[in-house]
Amino acid sequence: MSESEQEKNNETESSNSFESILRTINDTQNKAKLAIFKGILRETIPIVLYTSTTYEPFFAYGITSTSQVSYRTRFFRIENIVNSLVYLSLLCPMDVEGNYTDTKHVPYRLEKTNTIVIASIQNFCSVQCIDPKLVNRLSINIGDKW
Repeated sequence: MSESEQEKNNETESSNSFESILRTINDTQNKAKLAIFKGILRETIPIVLYTSTTYEPFFAYGITSTSQVSYRTRFFRIENIVNSLVYLSLLCPMDVEGNYTDTKHVPYRLEKTNTIVIASIQNFCSVQCIDPKLVNRLSINIGDKW
């Protein structure tokens, strides 16, 4: 087997195992809907995907449904995987008071949205799972601001 054939096989194996990881995350989310797992598994496992070209987090843009504010996020929920395409819903990063925050760090909470992006699995090289307890976590009401 030539070097180029070996590299192609390695890329295919890597791509298949990465897709397998994404499918496992998606399957776990789907199992959370079953009565036996209620309260044990979370219906959303937030993820950050890293691009194959820059090894940086993948970002997408959306508009909040409540205040119509545009936002940028690197946090997603896997909705489906079909033919090496991953369907991702955007999770809007929020601060402790419930306002959108553009941060490099994990935010106080993540708000589920209806915005979906579709991307090829081959565009990504790794995935990072984030604590599911952040999804729709209650904001803290600070009260009147001075």
